[in-house]
Amino acid sequence: MESPNIRYILTRTIFLIVVLFAILSGIKYIKKKQRQSAIIAELKSISSDSSFFKQFYQEDAQKTLIRAIALIAEANQLGIPPETAIDRGLGIEEVFFNSNTNPYEPTPREKIIRSSLGSNYENFLKLGYKADFHTLESMRDGSLPTLAGGPTAGKKPVIANLIDPSISPGIDKVIANLEIRPPQIENRVPSDIEIAAAKQLTRDLADAKIIEEPVRDRIIEKLSESATK
Repeated sequence: MESPNIRYILTRTIFLIVVLFAILSGIKYIKKKQRQSAIIAELKSISSDSSFFKQFYQEDAQKTLIRAIALIAEANQLGIPPETAIDRGLGIEEVFFNSNTNPYEPTPREKIIRSSLGSNYENFLKLGYKADFHTLESMRDGSLPTLAGGPTAGKKPVIANLIDPSISPGIDKVIANLEIRPPQIENRVPSDIEIAAAKQLTRDLADAKIIEEPVRDRIIEKLSESATK
């Protein structure tokens, strides 16, 4: 009986290796798509009115914001840009990106969510965070890790309120009012830029019918008073 041809053995071996590689690549691709879908589903839940604007507790609102930023960072790692992940979480990707002649106009509430998540993700990057396993794992639990570098290394960022809860009780449970910032001195005077941002958010919340116009006017008046002190 003749020995198997060496060329035949090599050919079959290479073929099996290629098939195995294709199978493993396919499994990896499927898992990636499944994780992408899971991330978008979680962002949709976070972006709902009851979650984004009506949390029961301040701590839950803060943890939810941190989890949302972790999801956006992970989505970016998986090939979904932050802006796209936020839009898909709002469920508007099809009409927004496929209609060139009649572009989709986001609702006032969608604009608030876009702005809030987008700016907080930018702050996440400016603070020097990387989307590594340790960082994302901590943020999935609703906790920001200590900063590894920069002038505030070894400390944790804070979750600040744009509109002070003393001006509008309960506003600290609204995710749109929360902002990730570097560690800072307690009871410091807000900057002019921060006051302007708080006023704009107040107008946006009124436009979105989250707060009533008399409440808007009262908050803006109080913010103006704090700016003159």
